[in-house]
Amino acid sequence: MNSPSFRIEHDGVFPFLEYLYPEPNTPFFIRLFLRGTGMDQALGNPARARALAEPLIPRQGALIAPHQVHGTFMVPGEASYALPERPEGDGVFLETPGIEGSLRFADCFPVVLASVTPSPWIAILHSGFKGAVSNISGTVCEKLFAFRQRQPSATFAWIGPGIGRKSYNRKHNDPWTKKGLSVFSPENRYKSSDDVTFDIGGQICRQLLDAGLPPKNICSLPLCTFERSDLFYSYRNGDSENRLFLLAFLTE
Repeated sequence: MNSPSFRIEHDGVFPFLEYLYPEPNTPFFIRLFLRGTGMDQALGNPARARALAEPLIPRQGALIAPHQVHGTFMVPGEASYALPERPEGDGVFLETPGIEGSLRFADCFPVVLASVTPSPWIAILHSGFKGAVSNISGTVCEKLFAFRQRQPSATFAWIGPGIGRKSYNRKHNDPWTKKGLSVFSPENRYKSSDDVTFDIGGQICRQLLDAGLPPKNICSLPLCTFERSDLFYSYRNGDSENRLFLLAFLTE
């Protein structure tokens, strides 16, 4: 079995990153719209972002677009949670066609899980530093795999793009820094005299491995949103409103 991968399309009004499932002819659409004139107009608004992308990607149904709060709740893929409703949550679970899920990012990490077992499903997550401290990835995996027919060995994952370990630091006396130091694995935190640097993507990978996913099933995208302003929006780099727009759905 092959591993998950990705491709980037730079050209046009809507440059995007596509998450590629390792098996052909599977019913997954998972695309992250990048910095460009299209998403510039959306200003981080999910309804506007989806409307702007509609000529390129026809709607498949109602759009779920949670109000992201750096928590661990995953919104069910049901029409009652779709726009104009904005339930608080940092994930969307999709297992039927006819419903779209979306999330927005500017340095935090998209985490995508997908499998065809026992039937096709997708989970999309928003995991920044606070999400990694709270272990949204591990929490969601625990809930997903409590359903016995869903197996970590048959699940594929993509991590990123997000802010890289060289670009994400926090002051020692910040309460969340102290929480991070108590939770992050030693290889994913680096203390200096001035601050602490955290490898958020590395910690998410550790959480997925601890949840049982084999290393070959995990694709960590080696792209830093802070360093690559040609491709991504970055809150730490001054993008206060614009966001990358993750859109996912199951096709018929």
